[in-house]
Amino acid sequence: MQIQELIPLGPKTTMRIGGNAQYYAELQTQRDCEEAWQFAQGKGIPMIVLGAGSNTIFADGVIEALVVRVLANAIEVSGNTVRAEAGASLATVVTQLAKRGLDFSPLTGIPGTVGGAIFGNAGQGPQGTWIDHFVQTVVVFIDGEWKTLSREECDFRYRESIFKKLQNPLLWKTTFSVPSRKAGDIEQDIGSLLKKRTIAQPFSRTAGSCFKAVNGTPAWNVIDAAGLKGCKVGDVQVSDKHANFLINTGNGTFADAKHLIEEIRQKTGAPLELEMRFIGESGSPLR
Repeated sequence: MQIQELIPLGPKTTMRIGGNAQYYAELQTQRDCEEAWQFAQGKGIPMIVLGAGSNTIFADGVIEALVVRVLANAIEVSGNTVRAEAGASLATVVTQLAKRGLDFSPLTGIPGTVGGAIFGNAGQGPQGTWIDHFVQTVVVFIDGEWKTLSREECDFRYRESIFKKLQNPLLWKTTFSVPSRKAGDIEQDIGSLLKKRTIAQPFSRTAGSCFKAVNGTPAWNVIDAAGLKGCKVGDVQVSDKHANFLINTGNGTFADAKHLIEEIRQKTGAPLELEMRFIGESGSPLR
């Protein structure tokens, strides 16, 4: 494992916003994780895990932290049991399992990694299927120790998990139980879901869904009803295509995104909770 200094974070996120990581490392093995944690402890700074860069926006200055990315991405299949490392692309897992007649199709079109999906309990909306539906256990590195948590211990809820409450946990591997179905039928459903997402959602410089649903009402509905599609601060804009997506239209900044979120909350008057992560210069998440 090599630790680098002052690495630009914008290019590592899908919204292309963010300053520099004070320290940065890519993790291939569990030993890498342990060494990274020890380094961060020695420096007295947090260790922040970055997945594929979706759902995360970093502040514009120097992030006083060790930012790490898990590259381990092995996928093992035994019957209906699937073990996937945190760095595996969720889209890759969905398509590979489909070929084996294993139905992960409800997670079609969700960007990012398995680790990121577990952290935020990704899924198709408040009434849809979330990734926790398939989870058996999760291996995670917390406070210098490796632990294996059951599905119940993960405390999954809509867009929530115990990992959001812990101090910078590092998810490593998840064991899933995935139902069987005809491969052709699964692949057909995947194609249909991807087509719907292409029509309904923007595929540009965005971090994905910005807010959680409000009392079961999709956030896009609340924002759209307030006439905020196209609303813009600096170079960050509410998507014209889907009101719960913020788009970097040029040289958008963390400050632009933060101010736009404040404006959305003010004009909707709704208790909109963030679904994406906003990481400040201290390495702490903003709310």
